Amino acid sequence: FGHIELARPVFHPGGFIVKVKKILESICVNCGKLKADILDPNFADKIRHIRDPKSRMAVVWSHCKTKMVCEPDDPKDEGAEPDADEVKKGHGGCGHIQPQVRKEGLKLFVQYKKAKDDDEEAKSLQPDKRLITPSEVYTVFKKMSDSDLHLIGLSDE
Repeated sequence: FGHIELARPVFHPGGFIVKVKKILESICVNCGKLKADILDPNFADKIRHIRDPKSRMAVVWSHCKTKMVCEPDDPKDEGAEPDADEVKKGHGGCGHIQPQVRKEGLKLFVQYKKAKDDDEEAKSLQPDKRLITPSEVYTVFKKMSDSDLHLIGLSDE
């Protein structure tokens, strides 16, 4: 009772668009991974004792919102010893540059900053800004792993 099947995804106007924006600012818009690395002792220490999902999301968001690159793993050295004890799994990111997410009314926009080494003509232009559709957001959210969902404070259902 009270269930409607829509033809395509839309943003719920009742406050969920703010949560969607915060989640988008916490994950990579390309691969769907959390921008924070759980192996980072600073981040791990912040979220270790937080049980409340709402406060956990706030802490993760405040840590991730400033990261502008999805950190890729460090390339493995060919000459390194394979049996070294320091075999640690990296973040596994894709290296994609992250946009700023802006909310205007009931729409979300992603805005990529211009590179510093562009010529003067490009500097006078506005940064790349485009609408991100609800279906694009849905596709990115589907890429998120269950462990990342739990870290953000969401259920995997």
